[in-house]
Amino acid sequence: MKGQSFASLLNQAWQSGESYRSPGLQFTMELGGKLRTSYFDFIYQPIKDENGMVYCILHTALDVTRRVAAEQLLKEKEEKAQLINRALLSTNSAMQQTHNRLIYYQHRMQELTRTAPIGLTILQGRDLIIETANPFMLDIWGVAKKNIIGAPLMEVFPVLKSQDFSRQLDRVFTLAKIMSLKEVSDSSSNWTGSEIRYFDIDFHPLLDLDGKVSSIMATFLDVTRHIKSRLKPEESELDLQEYNKNLGVLNQEPDTDNKQLTVVNEEYTSVNEQLEQLNKMIRNLNNQLATPNSDLEISNNDYRSLNLELNRSYGRLERSNKELLIFNKQINTQNIRSMDGEDGLRTLIAQAPIAMMLVKGEDFIVTMANAPMLELLGRDEAIIGKPLFEELPELIGQPAANKLIATYKDGRERAQSSAPVTLQRNGKLEEGYFNFNYAPYIEGGRVTGVIDMALEVTAQVLTIREREERLAEKMILEETLRSSEQRLQGILETMAEGVGIIDLTGQLVYANPTAQQILGLSQSEIKDRTYDDPKWQNLRLDGSPLPQEEHPMSIMMRTKKPVFDYEIGVQPPDRDRLYISINAAPILSQDGQLTGGIGTFMDVTTRRMMSQDKDDFISIASHELKTPVTSLKASLQLLERSHGRLSEERRVKLVSQSIRSVETLSKLINDLLDTSRMEKGQVKLDKKVFPLTDLFKYCKASLEAAISKKIVINCEHAIRINADEQQIGQVLINFITNAVKYAPQSPQIIIQVTKVGDQEIKVSVKDFGPGIAQEKLTHLFERYYRTEYSGQKFSGLGLGLYISSEIIKSHGGQIGAVSEIGKGSEFWFTLPV
Repeated sequence: MKGQSFASLLNQAWQSGESYRSPGLQFTMELGGKLRTSYFDFIYQPIKDENGMVYCILHTALDVTRRVAAEQLLKEKEEKAQLINRALLSTNSAMQQTHNRLIYYQHRMQELTRTAPIGLTILQGRDLIIETANPFMLDIWGVAKKNIIGAPLMEVFPVLKSQDFSRQLDRVFTLAKIMSLKEVSDSSSNWTGSEIRYFDIDFHPLLDLDGKVSSIMATFLDVTRHIKSRLKPEESELDLQEYNKNLGVLNQEPDTDNKQLTVVNEEYTSVNEQLEQLNKMIRNLNNQLATPNSDLEISNNDYRSLNLELNRSYGRLERSNKELLIFNKQINTQNIRSMDGEDGLRTLIAQAPIAMMLVKGEDFIVTMANAPMLELLGRDEAIIGKPLFEELPELIGQPAANKLIATYKDGRERAQSSAPVTLQRNGKLEEGYFNFNYAPYIEGGRVTGVIDMALEVTAQVLTIREREERLAEKMILEETLRSSEQRLQGILETMAEGVGIIDLTGQLVYANPTAQQILGLSQSEIKDRTYDDPKWQNLRLDGSPLPQEEHPMSIMMRTKKPVFDYEIGVQPPDRDRLYISINAAPILSQDGQLTGGIGTFMDVTTRRMMSQDKDDFISIASHELKTPVTSLKASLQLLERSHGRLSEERRVKLVSQSIRSVETLSKLINDLLDTSRMEKGQVKLDKKVFPLTDLFKYCKASLEAAISKKIVINCEHAIRINADEQQIGQVLINFITNAVKYAPQSPQIIIQVTKVGDQEIKVSVKDFGPGIAQEKLTHLFERYYRTEYSGQKFSGLGLGLYISSEIIKSHGGQIGAVSEIGKGSEFWFTLPV
């Protein structure tokens, strides 16, 4: 006892003569050989004699250790509740940020879909119900959005009913394979005029989280211009045939001849035109979303950790409440047993830190109720002495009231946590949540009442419930975002076009696999560059440098408007130049601010080279056709104007010259017509069995009058083949005339025939001219290709070897050439016997 505060307080009361009260004073004493700390309510009351002098002190002490423990437990619980509330406020803020971020990304994906310059629609189920469609698709269908959402695709685009694609559609659902319909024609009334439109349609499966096909994305690409340009060669062939028939009237006035030649040139200008409208697509957005998604994932992990801690806190709160109830029950039981009558119980209830009330009798008369209980019920002391259910009629029938009645009837203690109770408080019915404990009040060995101890936990329950609702809402939003990302990822990864996304600074943040393949760069390499990076030189189509402000992505970023089918050249540092066609569209925020851009592009190098070849061919064809026509006109005009004054020899020479010009012109036109027929597979073979020696003798006789070269034929008389004699003769004559033209110094030309096994023969034509460079040999049989020999150019359209190649291939043979500079060349072909 030495050194403890109560001794000094006792001395102070003795000296001052004034009473001293000390609630909850700590006292350490030895019990059972062990020091034990307890708490007491001390009262030091000085007793004075008639002279006012203190002659003794009345010391009373009440052990309130459990009460103090309960108060400390309550304080800890309140501190934990405050921590929970602060954590919930922080969580709510994080959830609000996550919610705003989800709305932002959803808007971005919707904006990408809306601005995509190809038809795009999402179809649900095997009935292909239209879930959504972008503006470009609505233009293709010629309908309003409100009229087609929820309708089957077959009703909106009935032309598919005539297409045999039901079986292929099953593969999309069962095997998750992409289905493509090429050149689907549509002549419906949705289009102005009577023109027929053509579309390439792709059906992409979209998978759910279980990997099953839940819906289909359909893209529509208008290829009408491409189809129509391909059909034009047929019209060109008819014009050429008509032109060939009318060669006899070429002696008309020069203006008429020039006009006809212009028509022919214009027709050839369109023969090889191949214009393709770029198929472009929305968002993919996966790697642009990677950083925000990573932040979101970190936020989710923090949020889950916080939820786990909240759950642990809630569990501790539950355990604390139960301990408090058990403790209160023990206090109640002990005090009931230890105190004499209701006075001691009244003191206990009045001093209890939690709401307590005693009701007695079958009418449940409110006998005692402390201030916390009156505050909890929303009543005052007027209810004491009155029946509980008359003062609080709203309790009748509620589970909490039924448990109180049951405790009175069977004498069994009952407790419940977070029980809902509706009370009339502040003039209105309010639902609250309470932890309560009902203990029977026993007098004379029988139950005469019930002691009710209650603790309101409405704020905690509502906070936890709100947190759970927010968590559920957040999980739904996350699931929606993941589903949208998966769809977008599938779209971007399967697109046949390159897709690149840039931020506001022009930095590339995403490139799909096709973009990586076209540019020859990995994802990490692309991310280190901007769209106008000097490491690759951007060029105009004429080969001059492309200024940064003329780049289609710069135009889009500057104007905030889409750019379509803009072709540029790209010169990588270690690769051949390529040409790409770019479509660019802005990415806007919800308030219309530019946040970046998306560009789709395709490699059009082949198309550009074909266009260049076409231009070169038109130039060559114009020149080659003009030469014999000019010569023919000059000869015929001279004959017409000076016929009577010319000698017979001069007239014969002019007529012969005119005939050669007509033959040259006829050969050029026949080459063009043969090329057109071969491209369309319209060449027919008139096969028959004949000896090769007869064909060689005929070719030699036909050419010996026009050439001075010695032609040597090495062929066995017994060799016979089954082929089109006229076409094989055309190939052989082409080989021989080429040898004469390109090897004028060769003393002889050798035709060699050898057997290759039992099923094939090889025919070769060898000269001893200057030879051909190795890098040119692979191009000799390409259409329109013309080479140079010793810096000298020769006339011709560059079609002879191409036609020969197609003839041999149609016979099931092979064709080729070998050459060595300075030693000559050997052209060969094989045929089955």
